[in-house]
Formats: sequence, C-alpha cells, structure tokens
Amino acid sequence: MSFRALLSLLPFAAALLHAAEQPIPVQQEPFHKTVLENSTLRVIDVQVPAGKVTKYHVHVLPSVVVYLTKSTNRSQNWGETNSSPRSVTPGESRYAPYDVKALTHQVTNPGPNLFRVLDIELLAPARGGAATPLSQPGLRLAWEEPRVRSYNLSLAPGAQASFAGRPGGYLLIGITGAAMAKRELRNGDFEFFDANAAAQVKNSGMEPAELVLLEMK
Repeated sequence: MSFRALLSLLPFAAALLHAAEQPIPVQQEPFHKTVLENSTLRVIDVQVPAGKVTKYHVHVLPSVVVYLTKSTNRSQNWGETNSSPRSVTPGESRYAPYDVKALTHQVTNPGPNLFRVLDIELLAPARGGAATPLSQPGLRLAWEEPRVRSYNLSLAPGAQASFAGRPGGYLLIGITGAAMAKRELRNGDFEFFDANAAAQVKNSGMEPAELVLLEMK
C-alpha cells in the first residue's frame, strides 16, 4: 500500500479510536463492580490497582463515596487535559450530587497502594426520615444532605450499638477492625438494613472497630 493510501486511512483510524474511547456508564467500567442493588441504593465496589487507569465513565445519580484505603488517585474529566489529585484515608466519606451535575471522568491510581472505594448510588427519593440525627456514644455525624446522613462509628472491644429503624434504612460499612452485624464486617464489608428495620452491631474483635453508618432519609 502506498504512503498516500495510508494517509487516506488516517481519518478513519482516528474516528475508530475516538469511538473506542467514548465514555461508558459507570456500571460497565471494568474496575467498578456492582455488589448490591435494591429499590433504595446500588453499591458499586471500585478497586483500582496501583498503576492502573479506568476507562472514561459517567456518573449521573446522587452518590455517597466511602473510602476504604489510604491512597492517592487522580481524576481527569472527559475533554480536559489536566487531572485533579486526591489523597484519602479509610473512613472518609463525601456526597456527590451527580444528579445535579453529571461527571464524566477517568481515574488513575499512581500507587503505591490499591485505591478502593464504595460508590453508593441513591436510587430512591427521600422518604421523610427523622428530623434529628442519631446520637449515642461513639457515633459522630460526619455530614448531612437532604437524602442521606453519614456517621463515623467507633466501637471499643466488646462494645455494641443499636439503632432504631428509620424510614430510609441504613447501610453499615466496615472500615477497620472486626464487627458483627448480621455477619462479620471487616474493611469493605457492608450490611443493608431495610426501611424501618433496627440495626445492631458489636465489636467482635480484640482491637477497636471503625465503621461508617449511612442513614437514608
């Protein structure tokens, strides 16, 4: 094939490459695995090994992001050349109003540790939950949004906590140590408690246990 003929194929090759790079829904991104879905929420377990880069993907639902590892990542928005670094520690959480402003990006893990988060998409509207936050020893309100509250829960060895049922239900996530709810919760394990179902958890280990409790409204 002549050089001129090769040049004529370049626009077609570029078009194919651009099509291959088009953003995909977050549930289809290979490093994002849906591990729970019900009428209230969808839990996506995101694990990006050191040195890996996700495909460009789209977030469109209101979400809670709970970090599980001490790590650094870089987020690059679709169509931009710069990227934003973020260093995180286990137990941090944040609210992402992707229903107000969708996000299309790719995530790079520069290392040296695994980057792991739970991306929790909120599927149900607020159900008119209790007006006042939960309050008990070892429980700290981290932040509050119209659809969800996030708490950090600390349990000494042998300590336990109980939460009365609320209209939106709870999601309890293990961060450090070992805790027993319906099953044992360690880093990244979680338990969902449906609307109006009470939640109970006990530190089942010999070390302090840290958990994140999400209260859906």
